[in-house]
Amino acid sequence: MAVTSLRVRVGDTWYSVEVGDLTYSPIEVTVEGETFQVEVDGLPSRPQPGERPTRRRPAELVQPPPRRQSGGTAGDPSDSILRSPMAGRVIAIMVRPGDQVSVGDEVCIVEAMKMEQSIRAVRNGVVKTIHVQPMDSVGANDPLIELE
Repeated sequence: MAVTSLRVRVGDTWYSVEVGDLTYSPIEVTVEGETFQVEVDGLPSRPQPGERPTRRRPAELVQPPPRRQSGGTAGDPSDSILRSPMAGRVIAIMVRPGDQVSVGDEVCIVEAMKMEQSIRAVRNGVVKTIHVQPMDSVGANDPLIELE
């Protein structure tokens, strides 16, 4: 949970305030050491324990980056190279050369602007080459993993 610390002035008095995660309402707010649960208009309600949160679909779908002459995009099953759908940083690689993968298997994760994008195999195959390492910066359509 991300906590943001602020100094807030109300009238002539300054207060130390810590604001908890702004994903769900209510949020936890601590003012001068005293903690409150605060309802926030516009945030979804916190899911009950054991309940899976629902994901909202974006209003518009983002088009993938244009194809390069040398190969396809991340979702092209005819291409043996899985490519980054966006510019970002590789934060995890789940496979090694020689690993068998099936359609839909997560092979790595690319992060951009604190949003993680799971990169999944678009066809069955064997991992031939891994073109990146964790913490590498990548551009849109850069090669990540090559399948045989």
